[in-house]
Amino acid sequence: MKAIILAAGIGKRLQKVAGDIPKSMIQIGEKSIIHHQLASCEKVGITKFVIVLGYKMNILKTHILEKINSTNVTFITNPIYDKTNTLYSLWLCCDLFTEDFIYFNADVIFGKNLLEKISGKSEYSQLLLETKSCAEEEVKMIIDKKNRILEIGKQLEIEKCAGEFIGIGKFNKNILSEFKKFLQYGIDENLENNYFEYAVNLLVKKVVLKAIPTDNIPCIEIDFPQDLERARQLFFK
Repeated sequence: MKAIILAAGIGKRLQKVAGDIPKSMIQIGEKSIIHHQLASCEKVGITKFVIVLGYKMNILKTHILEKINSTNVTFITNPIYDKTNTLYSLWLCCDLFTEDFIYFNADVIFGKNLLEKISGKSEYSQLLLETKSCAEEEVKMIIDKKNRILEIGKQLEIEKCAGEFIGIGKFNKNILSEFKKFLQYGIDENLENNYFEYAVNLLVKKVVLKAIPTDNIPCIEIDFPQDLERARQLFFK
């Protein structure tokens, strides 16, 4: 199994506190966000990586290679990172959908105990769910009584939603041909600036994806300065 990490974005909302470095290089404790991610992956036995680069790609690539051997990582370049979003970045990886993979963006901070919940063998592909009341801006999930995901996206009826998708998932090899088809459909429909959840929402109509509760294990997507401060306090006081 490998990890696919999307790290192409600019992170405009954090530039006031991060300067002009990629936001995945922001320090939390003694490590950057992406170094924390790589360490968590290695602790659960994931040592192969596909990382999509864009903004300040050479700086970020050098930073990543401080912690992992170049033979264990494949770098993909998103040349239009400033005009596209996660749908396009993940679509660029489709030729490397050759085995089960863990997916996450490079702005999510989490520990290995959370990754352990979905990194083992499983019958179904899985997405991590933080069970809570959601706001309009959050990516939400509607699930059935057996935790099968029925819908995922921002534009869902809040009252029907079980909680927020926290941006970490595991996709099994047996559904990847279908997943590639829906990513390609998004590209064909000129939706390059859409989020990858667009394709996942089509996928859940065809195959079973299960929601796995985080059980209050901390995980923070760092979009705003207040998220960064909360992460520093929560993870590394």
